[in-house]
Amino acid sequence: MKLSIGKKLGLAFGVVVVIMILAGSFSLLELNRSAAAFRDVSEHEMTAALAAFGIRANFDEMVWATKNILLRGKDREILSKEIERFHYKKDRLETMWQPMLEKVLEGPDVTAEQKKFYADFKAEYAQFLAAWEQAEPVYKAKGRDAADAIMKSKGRRAGDYLIELVRSLRAKALKDMEEAAARTKMAVITMLAAFVVAVVIAVMATTYISRQLTAVFEEAAKGSRGKKR
Repeated sequence: MKLSIGKKLGLAFGVVVVIMILAGSFSLLELNRSAAAFRDVSEHEMTAALAAFGIRANFDEMVWATKNILLRGKDREILSKEIERFHYKKDRLETMWQPMLEKVLEGPDVTAEQKKFYADFKAEYAQFLAAWEQAEPVYKAKGRDAADAIMKSKGRRAGDYLIELVRSLRAKALKDMEEAAARTKMAVITMLAAFVVAVVIAVMATTYISRQLTAVFEEAAKGSRGKKR
């Protein structure tokens, strides 16, 4: 069955609309996935990395506080100040930064390696606290050398585990961001390609239909001249 010019024009327009709808739907899906990936990076990997840095900063302050107590703590005022500093940093680490990090580490996207880094830190941290609980009364009773022997090498690797955790989180964040950027690029390319295809179809349909109309008009003109003769 031969289609009329109007139907051909409508068919061409329909094809263009379908192409644009499909391309737009695919691009919108990819952009939504990219937005979700960027949001996950912001809410999870970056938040976890920030919390890990916070834990390390406070833990370093705790370590320095114990060293200052052992080195310069004979003065009661200094001893009181450093002990107060130690407990303040400990409180911030355990009530502010640790809950923030642990909340993220409970997520489904966290790797077993990342969980192990944090578990190793907690084990090292617990050893450090236990050693300090023993060292503080020993320091008051027997002096610095006896307390320093208890604290020797305790907590030394805790910061290393946090650094490895941050590196792992950063690597995952970079990978997720690269994938999101690739999806965004694909969405843009798809829309541009769909636009080019739609324009080509429109031009071809317009050219074809204009030729058909020209042929119809020419035949009508010839018929009109033939009747006049």
